[in-house]
Amino acid sequence: MKMTAWTDAWREATVAIGQIYRAEVKEPNGKTVKKKLFVVVGTGVIFGLRGEPSGTRWLVTAKHVFLDPAEHWEPDRLYLRFSWCDEQPVDEYFGVPVELRKGRRRRWMSHPDETVDLACLPLTLSRKETGTAGVPGVGFGDFASAEDVYEGAPVVVLGYPGAVGPHFWSRAIMRQGIVSWVSPAKPQSEVFLIDSNVFPGNSGGPVFKLPSGTDRHGRFASGRKVGLLGIVTQARIQKLPLIAGGKELEVQLKGKKRPETLFVPSFVGLGVVEPAIRVKQLLSAAAKPRKPEGRR
Repeated sequence: MKMTAWTDAWREATVAIGQIYRAEVKEPNGKTVKKKLFVVVGTGVIFGLRGEPSGTRWLVTAKHVFLDPAEHWEPDRLYLRFSWCDEQPVDEYFGVPVELRKGRRRRWMSHPDETVDLACLPLTLSRKETGTAGVPGVGFGDFASAEDVYEGAPVVVLGYPGAVGPHFWSRAIMRQGIVSWVSPAKPQSEVFLIDSNVFPGNSGGPVFKLPSGTDRHGRFASGRKVGLLGIVTQARIQKLPLIAGGKELEVQLKGKKRPETLFVPSFVGLGVVEPAIRVKQLLSAAAKPRKPEGRR
């Protein structure tokens, strides 16, 4: 594939993670039909590490894409769609299946610190599955430096937010923003916030530095390049009371003596990002010989 912009390399390493469902879809003519769909559940970034077999890649995403006990979510299989297949609609092409378990054991690995919302999965994909000779991957040399994480730094976010609807799920959406908050004590090694619209489905997507004055190929005056800052893991949401006619709506629940106010989620436009150093820690730990995780 010919490189047409500096974004292409990042887009090719960013994949949609989903499941296959039957859902009702409204056609352009207004008719509603039931279709088999690839439905986005998250975003992932493919990494290639030195010393790994040439066919091995690592998929990194937010851990809750693989495991979310609060939502009773731990699928055995998910599907990946790649950027070079984005011309194929999600009701015709369903991606490449990847197994998250082997027997009763997890194939994916979480960050050594269980409080970090990151996980990775080894991938060995054939040319027949992907339609390409080699799956691109981000390397450690593509990471931004610690000095690039500062409040006000311009960033770009890639991801597959589910809220946009199935007609747009086939291609990663690009958004621009800034770093809006960093830890005063550990600015380069703790989670930071970005002011960029992040929605469910964006989880696991890359955030990279966009220096001012960047040309089409990511070059700028100082000779440095666009670099990975981290991985999106959450959207910040607040609950607001549902109001009609100037009054809060209430509902009387069975078994309750008093009515309760109805609340709706409101996205505040801020996203939580795990920094690149934690991605490096995860991949470094995953590449080492290790004992398999216990039975689950």
